[in-house]
Amino acid sequence: MRLLCVDTSTLSCGVAVTDGEGLLSESLFTSGQTHSRHLLGMVEETLARTGLTVMDLDGFCVTKGPGSFTGLRIGMSVVKGLAEVAGKPVVGISTLAALAHGAVLAGMPILAMLDARKSEVYAALYHPDGNQGMVEQLSPSALRPECLLDGMQGDVLCIGTGAVTYAGLIADTLGAKAHFAQDYNTIRPSVLAALAVAAFKRGEAMDAAALTPLYLRKSDAEIALACRNGAKGHS
Repeated sequence: MRLLCVDTSTLSCGVAVTDGEGLLSESLFTSGQTHSRHLLGMVEETLARTGLTVMDLDGFCVTKGPGSFTGLRIGMSVVKGLAEVAGKPVVGISTLAALAHGAVLAGMPILAMLDARKSEVYAALYHPDGNQGMVEQLSPSALRPECLLDGMQGDVLCIGTGAVTYAGLIADTLGAKAHFAQDYNTIRPSVLAALAVAAFKRGEAMDAAALTPLYLRKSDAEIALACRNGAKGHS
């Protein structure tokens, strides 16, 4: 099962190729530039190192969100386009699940958080299941960090850009129960590849046209358009 996996949901851009048994190649790049400037080049380079072409692949994977609206659109459009050309299925993986699975060996509950701006975070809580897997305790949500932390019990590993942005608030609220690990703040393409293989084996693959992003809230452009339409309706 040869899969190409792409993540463009945050500031980092990741690409991985797996044969279903292990990782064949991966690339990870972080910059302040839009992912559209380097994603296709990363895909070509990562595939070239394996000796495979797009037509040799059995499927594709992309992080479906939550995350940057622009980043998600770029990743989705590229993966859907490649999947349609190759005539192969795709799977979408939760950005927060991919982030959390990278820290599963920490052996404690994991609070995966992305800075959603507007004084909010995208977050989900996962507990280790004792078999190097995780159980979702709080499904992906967009909310204020103080609401997320209210009533949280026990030690928790806080990771992601949201944990970095609100580290002070988290430490003040949770005290010694809060743990941080800089090495787990970025989604590893290899982790996404492993999740993709598992998703394909569970039968979650679908036609590219059926794959939709998980935004959790409307984009600024959608909000502005709704406001303009509302104003016209009352004029």
